[in-house]
Amino acid sequence: MKLEYSERERDLLWLGFVLGPGAKRYEKVLSAFEGDAHAAYEAARRHDFSPACGLKDESLERIYASANERFLNGCFKRLQALDISAATIESPEYPNLLKEIYDPPPVLYYRGALRSEPALPIAVVGSRAPTEYGRKLAHTLTQTLAENGACIVSGLAYGIDCIAALGALAVGENPYPTVAVLGCGADLVYPAGNRDIYERIIARGAVVSEFLPGTKARPAFFPMRNRIISGLSRGVVVVEAAEKSGTLITVDCALEQGRDVFAFPGRITDLKSAGTNALLHDGQAKFTLGAEDVLEEYGGMRTAPTPISPSANALPPEQSAILRLLLEGERSFDELCELTGFSVPLLNSSLTEMEFSGIIKQSPGRVYSSI
Repeated sequence: MKLEYSERERDLLWLGFVLGPGAKRYEKVLSAFEGDAHAAYEAARRHDFSPACGLKDESLERIYASANERFLNGCFKRLQALDISAATIESPEYPNLLKEIYDPPPVLYYRGALRSEPALPIAVVGSRAPTEYGRKLAHTLTQTLAENGACIVSGLAYGIDCIAALGALAVGENPYPTVAVLGCGADLVYPAGNRDIYERIIARGAVVSEFLPGTKARPAFFPMRNRIISGLSRGVVVVEAAEKSGTLITVDCALEQGRDVFAFPGRITDLKSAGTNALLHDGQAKFTLGAEDVLEEYGGMRTAPTPISPSANALPPEQSAILRLLLEGERSFDELCELTGFSVPLLNSSLTEMEFSGIIKQSPGRVYSSI
């Protein structure tokens, strides 16, 4: 966690704390003071903001009331209590690729470690309710990309997003496998069922947000989040998307930002692939059959994929415990929950990862067995 901030960072963060998300308001205020955030702070202390700032009376009152060290120190104490760091666009850890977009967030709040130059950041997006084909495709894709050094960027939503993160996290050799961008404060887990994945991402990558800590998810926040997902990435891969999928908002952002867009084809009768097929038909995305096609754009494969060993000793502790039980015989989900004592989210994510890795298989009725 970042504990020290320069004076320049403190002044810029003060403005971010008061104004909240929104690059235009932030930039307008800074421009009125010729980029000098400290001058803005001093003017606010004197209750002397010019009309050029373009702020309404209620916003001015809030800025004037918070132009003091007590407010600023309170903000930093809250960040520390929540184990959250903050990066301005001038901070050394702020991602360089994100600086290139039209409206980069002035402040990023994050848990974990933020890197200015992660190795080959690739966004993987798609349906929140994918088919079995889409689920396996997303996991295989992201695991292979991560094995070749890529950092997988996603949104931590149900479906393709969380599967993409799990595929990347399955590669223990990758020191920085994944980043998740949230449509709420970085201290909140949304959806709540992804708590285990959230914690695992923080341990090895980062969870980031432009929203102030404590901000709850709202529908209007997700298009804002999507521009960050594509902005952090060199390319965006669409696994499965319906004709009117929210995933296509991320694609639009990527195209506007000059990012590469890749898409997997689906059956022409499959409604969940209607969006990806349309992208390919209209020439908006590059035809893709696997990680090799994506990596080819950025220098090709670096290493051969390394399958996860089915040996219990080679697995994370949770998966080892599950495998030992299944080696004794098949078990239902409820039995595994009772025998392991794991939370439902932790058990769900562990079983999903093991299934995708070919260690176990699932039969009807959520009955599991080793392979």
